[in-house]
Amino acid sequence: MNRFLSSLLLLAIVVVETSSAFVVVAPSSPLIVRPGAQQKTSMPSSTTTQLHLKIKVDPDEVAKGANAKGNAKMAAYGGSVLIALALPFVFLVWSAVH
Repeated sequence: MNRFLSSLLLLAIVVVETSSAFVVVAPSSPLIVRPGAQQKTSMPSSTTTQLHLKIKVDPDEVAKGANAKGNAKMAAYGGSVLIALALPFVFLVWSAVH
């Protein structure tokens, strides 16, 4: 078993040392920036603090709490999380009893 672990460790070291996944290589040609050239951007040149948002949700409906579809999805998600959390304990009790 010791030889197996030693050979596995040696193999891992060889693979890491010979891999070139994280090697930083300098670019072959440097980036040349001309002094008169300006970069074009798709952003507007002037900025404003005003936001133009269109609200598509009725605030009165949200205040009533009429979110049955969302509540059903959350109940299903909560139930699956509860089962996933309880499953290890169920197996522990089952293994202790049998």
